[in-house]
Amino acid sequence: MKYKILNCPIFAVIALSFIFCVASCTKTEYRTVEDPAYIRVFNNLTYTLTLDNKEEAQPFFCMFIDPEFDASGKPIGGLAIGDFLDKRNIYAAPNAAHAGLSTSKYNPEYPGKELVPTAPILNGFDLTNWAQVSAGKRRFLFMARPISTVPFAQLPDEQQRKVFLDTIIDLSSREVYTLHILQKDFKTKENGLYVRQETFHKQSFSDTLTYVNFYNLSAKGFLQADLSQKLPVPGTTRSLRYGIRDTMNIFITHIQPSVNAAGATVQQRIPNFSYQYAGQILRNIGAPKVTPYYGFPIFLQDKNKIYSNTWQYIQLFAPSIDPRTAGSYLEPPSVPGGLTEPAVKDGTFGYILMDHAQYSPSYYLNTFFPGLTVNVHSGTANPRTFGVVNSIEIVNGNAFLTTVQRKYPQPIY
Repeated sequence: MKYKILNCPIFAVIALSFIFCVASCTKTEYRTVEDPAYIRVFNNLTYTLTLDNKEEAQPFFCMFIDPEFDASGKPIGGLAIGDFLDKRNIYAAPNAAHAGLSTSKYNPEYPGKELVPTAPILNGFDLTNWAQVSAGKRRFLFMARPISTVPFAQLPDEQQRKVFLDTIIDLSSREVYTLHILQKDFKTKENGLYVRQETFHKQSFSDTLTYVNFYNLSAKGFLQADLSQKLPVPGTTRSLRYGIRDTMNIFITHIQPSVNAAGATVQQRIPNFSYQYAGQILRNIGAPKVTPYYGFPIFLQDKNKIYSNTWQYIQLFAPSIDPRTAGSYLEPPSVPGGLTEPAVKDGTFGYILMDHAQYSPSYYLNTFFPGLTVNVHSGTANPRTFGVVNSIEIVNGNAFLTTVQRKYPQPIY
C-alpha cells in the first residue's frame, strides 16, 4: 500500500506543489544600476614577453572601478571588479559569445564572462556586451597580475600591488563607451587608456545595408621600429604585421562566389562594387572620435532573397597610390601566398579579407576575418543574412573586428 501511495498522481502533485512553494519563498536579488553609463573594455596589449622586453608588465590585468583599499593601500574591492582580463580576441562577436560557453577563467573583454548588469537594447541595437556602471567620474585602476587561474585576491601580497594604469573617466548618463588599454609609444613603452564615446545607436542606419568604420590605434613609432622588433605573434594579421602609415586610403571590393561549368567555386569581383573608396584611416589615439561609417548592400542571392555569401576585400594604400592602376599589387580576389608585396614592410599597403566561410580562428597568421554581415536563424529561415555595424581597429600590426547587431526576429523551429 505504501508503494502505491508514493506513486499515485495526487501525491506527486502535492510534492511538486511543496517544492514550488519552497522555491517561491527563496529570495532572488536583482542588481540594478541607477543612472547608468555603458562600457566595454578591451586589452589591446598584444605583445609577448621575451628576453628583449622582459621588463614590461604582463599584459594581463585585474580591473577595479572606484577601487577600495585596505590599510596598506592594496585594492580589495570596488564598484566593479573585472579579473583575468586577457588580450582581446581577433573577433568581438555581436552576441554574448563568452558567457556560459567557455570553461577558461581568462576574459577577452569586460564584461565578457562577468555576471554584471548589462546594457539594454538601444534604438534596436543589442548592447548586452556592454556593462552598466554608474555614470559620473569613475576611477579605473588596472593592476598587472600573473597569467594564472588564481583569483587576484588570493595572489601573494607582492603580486597584488603592481599598478599598471590608474585614471579617472567622466561617464555621461545613458551613453555608450568603448575603452581600450593601449600602448601609446612603442619606444618608451608608455601606456594609456583610450575612451571612445560611441554614436552608432544614435545614427540613422538603413536596414538593407551593413556598415563598417576604421581606426588605427597603433603606438607612436611602431611603423618606424626595426623589423626584428615586430616579429609575428599568434593572431597577428598577415599583411599588417609591420604597421601602416599614419594616413591611409581605404578601398573595398565586394566578392561574389559562384560555381563554374566544371563545378569548382570561383571568386569574382562584383563589377559595380569594386575598388570603392571608403574614406581614410588615420592614426589618432589622442583624440578618440567616432570615424565615418561606410555602408554597402547585403547583396542577397537572386534565388534566395534572405541569404548572402558575398565577402569583402579591403585594401589600405598610402595616399597617391591608385589600386586600379598600380601594377605592384595583386587584384582582388587574389590572395597573396606570403609577404611578397614590396610595399608591405614600408607601411604603404595592407589588406584585410572578410569572409565567414574562409575564416579560421586557429590560423597562426590571420588572412581571413569573419564577414561584415551576420547569418543567423531568424523566423523560419536558417540562415538569414542581416546587416550589422562593424568597427575594424588596427593596433601595432594586428587588426580586430567588433560587430554590433540589430535586434532581429527570433527563430521559429
